[in-house]
Amino acid sequence: MRKYQILILFPILLLLTDCVKSKADAGVPDSVLSLLLVSSLLNSDSGPCTAIESIQPNYIGAWSPNGNVYQFTEIHPVTLNRNRPMVQVVLENTDYAFGGLFPFWYLDRNNYYSGFLNRDLASYIGYNTHTSMLPYAKDTTYATDPAVSISNTREFSQPLGVDFNFEFPFDVKATFINSCREMDNDEVNFQTSDALSSMSGLNQAWAKEKTLDVNLIFVNGSNGSSYPIQSEQAIEVALNKWRENFSQSSVRIKINVSVTSADLYDYDMIFDLGTDTGYPGSLGGLFKTTSFIGKPNALNVFIVKEELQYGGVLGVSGGIPGPATLLGTRQSGVAVFVDSHRLYSNSGDVLTYDEQLLLGETLSHEAGHFLGLWHVTEANGDYGFIADKDPLRDTPTCHFSNDINLDSIVDLSECLGGSGTNSGGKNMMFWSGTVGFTQGDITAEQGWILRLNPLVY
Repeated sequence: MRKYQILILFPILLLLTDCVKSKADAGVPDSVLSLLLVSSLLNSDSGPCTAIESIQPNYIGAWSPNGNVYQFTEIHPVTLNRNRPMVQVVLENTDYAFGGLFPFWYLDRNNYYSGFLNRDLASYIGYNTHTSMLPYAKDTTYATDPAVSISNTREFSQPLGVDFNFEFPFDVKATFINSCREMDNDEVNFQTSDALSSMSGLNQAWAKEKTLDVNLIFVNGSNGSSYPIQSEQAIEVALNKWRENFSQSSVRIKINVSVTSADLYDYDMIFDLGTDTGYPGSLGGLFKTTSFIGKPNALNVFIVKEELQYGGVLGVSGGIPGPATLLGTRQSGVAVFVDSHRLYSNSGDVLTYDEQLLLGETLSHEAGHFLGLWHVTEANGDYGFIADKDPLRDTPTCHFSNDINLDSIVDLSECLGGSGTNSGGKNMMFWSGTVGFTQGDITAEQGWILRLNPLVY
């Protein structure tokens, strides 16, 4: 999510401690069911290549990581190697069964003491829907707690695993989305290093250009149209800014855009930015409409007039990552809000040139989230905790001591220094943006993650 000047802080709902031992003592059997990949889209370079399996998890024990009782399942195998460089898991519960649910990863699926939390779990545990992935970084020790090392560039996978945990295990579905596109040689051999300056990680040239297809959906309803002219040309400045950001040498992803208009009368204004439910007016409900207006091999982006829950939110991704190629879930898309980008124009008018540039930055930023990127630094600043910043080594961060006005927020003006710890404001994944300011920096490791996403081919 990106905010214009105003901050939304998601509460830290859970930090799991001593969790591995607690689960290991629960008497879980050693047997592991084989993961059968029942759907494979083998499209070579003509489109995304994914192998997908959905399962109905059965719980076999219980534990209490934070005082709440969670049911957990057996461990399912996970494969990561140069031919399957990324895996996502998507958890979905029913609208009425509110409660935390999350995956728990294992460095060795035969050893319950090798369990660890990924970056997504260090911030909060999802309610009713949750997405996670491996890897979140080239050097995964920066993405997990406790620190572990996972390689996805070898010929064969180490014995990785994952189990699933639910407060209310009613009709929960778990879906594996595996990328089956072989990594290029420069992606396999890519090395990264710590950010020592605001310019660290920007000098990378990938050998091959990749492609990302985008399905742009203008949402119309009883409150009018999301935008007065609904065509690619009408927001060409914004789309070209997105293309410019993703075409730089550290990324090299070409954006192909198709455009459609949709009459979605319950979703022309969003009053609930959560994905907990699929109710009318909620973000989760909007993303569920991809079941009939979405494209499975594209990033589905909704252009919506405005959001009413907070005001000022520029855009939201359905997840970090969003579920690649999976339609009809409460996380199957990205939404950007037109009126939040206005500084000079009136509601219902076309956006000015500068406003469109900001829209292009938002499209880049939210696409980054959907493809697996976190904010380089969260709004409260970097205190040294795993939840304070992204899990990447080469992205600059902004230490909390840069909060000059002492408002407990490191804003854009406070994160424009030259070192690796007082910068990041110019990065595409900084937490906030504003009209007239360019945020197109994308580091090599950010580009590496973007290129490995199952939607990118």
